[in-house]
Amino acid sequence: MRCSLLIALMLQGLLLCACGPRTETTVGKGSASTTLSHRAFDEILRRQVDSQGLVDYVSLQKDDRVLLDAYLNSIAATDPASLATREDRLAYWLNAYNAFVIAGVLDRYPMESVQKVEGFFKEKRYLAGGKTYSLDEIENEIIRPTFEEPRIHFILVCAAKSCPRLGNRAMDPSSLEKTLEESARGFINSANGVRVNEIDKKLEVSALFKWYRKDFEQEAGSVIDYLLRYLNEPPPDIGDYEITFLSYDWALNEQAQPVPANGQQQTED
Repeated sequence: MRCSLLIALMLQGLLLCACGPRTETTVGKGSASTTLSHRAFDEILRRQVDSQGLVDYVSLQKDDRVLLDAYLNSIAATDPASLATREDRLAYWLNAYNAFVIAGVLDRYPMESVQKVEGFFKEKRYLAGGKTYSLDEIENEIIRPTFEEPRIHFILVCAAKSCPRLGNRAMDPSSLEKTLEESARGFINSANGVRVNEIDKKLEVSALFKWYRKDFEQEAGSVIDYLLRYLNEPPPDIGDYEITFLSYDWALNEQAQPVPANGQQQTED
């Protein structure tokens, strides 16, 4: 009986290990590198994010919160400095940021906007690589200065409707460059990114280009020159256009939920 029980417990443990995120360490000549799987986060995004980048937080909380927590545990346990390539490390931080935002929303859901949650970006702490960080620290003290990559602003999603669309796949280091390029082009050619007002000669652009102007200027010399890299149909006289900034919609990036039969919708606490 004791032998049968032991075998059953061992099989259960093997099943749990197979289902959760995995971190593997490869030892080479005098060095070691870690490989982190983002498959769990990828599965969550594919199930819970639609083509418009809106999240089904109700379903995610009910069906995928355990898997999300398991993925966050793998982020907590993995030192990003041990990852082999720049792409591995950048994918780690981009996925971590977006996963932390989702977890932060779920912790306070239902909500209308993360802007109404005190300390959402600057005070709430998350564990990554054995250290705790706020979302603001991850973005502005790690990702931006370390990677000097302005296209990250089209990947990082702060759970607001004016943010770039949350992709329904996790960042994969092997295809990260392609994803960055597609995300930049997609956002800049969307209504949330850039609106060309030919009558008034204005480029009405996302507030992201105001908040992070230096990142785009450092890369391309000016915001307009950066936009010219990606705009599908730039006006020929774009140099004469004035840049204005769109108001930012901080409403939560959630999918509309069906109204219950009793006609009452869930409300905030």
